[in-house]
Amino acid sequence: MIRDATYTNGIHTATIHVERIDTWVASAEGVINFPGLVEMDDHHLYMTIHRGRHGGTEPIQSLHSSDDGLSWHDASPDSAFIARHPENDLNYLDFTSGTLGYLRDGTIVRIDTYPVEIEEATVGYTRNHGPFHEVMQIPNPTFRWRRWSSTGGSLEVTTFHIDDLPWATSSYENYGSVVELKNGGLLASFLRVYPCPGQEGIATAVFIGRSDDHGKSWQLATVFDPDQVDQTYGISDRHVDQGFSEPDLTLLSNGDVLCVMRTGSYSPMWQSRSVDGGETWAPPTRVGWPGVRPQLDTLPNGILTCTTGRGGYGQPQVTGVLLSLDGTGTHWEAPFNFHTGPGCSYTQTMQRSGNLHVIYSHSDFTRVFGTHALPSQTIKRAILNVRLETG
Repeated sequence: MIRDATYTNGIHTATIHVERIDTWVASAEGVINFPGLVEMDDHHLYMTIHRGRHGGTEPIQSLHSSDDGLSWHDASPDSAFIARHPENDLNYLDFTSGTLGYLRDGTIVRIDTYPVEIEEATVGYTRNHGPFHEVMQIPNPTFRWRRWSSTGGSLEVTTFHIDDLPWATSSYENYGSVVELKNGGLLASFLRVYPCPGQEGIATAVFIGRSDDHGKSWQLATVFDPDQVDQTYGISDRHVDQGFSEPDLTLLSNGDVLCVMRTGSYSPMWQSRSVDGGETWAPPTRVGWPGVRPQLDTLPNGILTCTTGRGGYGQPQVTGVLLSLDGTGTHWEAPFNFHTGPGCSYTQTMQRSGNLHVIYSHSDFTRVFGTHALPSQTIKRAILNVRLETG
């Protein structure tokens, strides 16, 4: 683990330091991973965690903290963040995924992970029916929009369609952020999953939606299609390892909107930029470093951070932060890897007193089934102090 580093680009110099690492949740009863976080007023936090691995059952546990993460307990069944499917009573509001946003009026908004049609199709689904996203191909998806107060009270649950999607059927699994523009418009990222043409397996593409009426209706803004990329990276004969996936959006201090996307476990992340509020987007370019589920944050000192992790099944995981010293994402410094070892590589972030807090798993998620090496499975929080020294 690296605890301190200094970065300079000739104009700006910044230092980053690990102030401390806390254990938020510990379990000796199996793997825990994929933390998902919601911030509320008065030091209240809501968190979901998965128990188990891909390929097995992964029940979701819902937790609540009233002291900014110092202590955790099971969330109340009456919490507005817990949504029960009427037929199977499963908690499907998993805050690892879905598209989450914090608006200027203090409300919290979310577009659910799956369209309504896929939620309904999961009732009775087993892996014997076939690969999930190949089975879940649907036309004209119905997305669910939710809005809560800053204290977690439910304010609104509605649905919407996105007009003019340029494909007949697809599957969907949403990630990232809802971004509010200076004029009040909203942008959100969506993930399309579809059978790979002429090949086995699936491919992924990211598209951006725009709403000018506070989430009531959405229009297609752009599609980031991996088939449009003319360079080959990764382990397959596609342009990128898996396709564009797991996007995150952020509004930069200069007014640009940046979208950073995963492409696989080993191939580099890519990004695209809009300089006109999401109306048009530049062709995607490489970030230069691999990573999964990137998380973008602009710190009070203007530094832009991209928190991410990487690694494959059976391999050590690396969790770290990339810095863009000028706050634009035009150039990213080499990752500051504060955690190397077992885990799921998925992170959540929050900011406190100018510091970046990164929530991640230290667990046996990627070990061979039936084997465990760690005496305790944990969700941890690293507090990173990022200082702009010059520039």
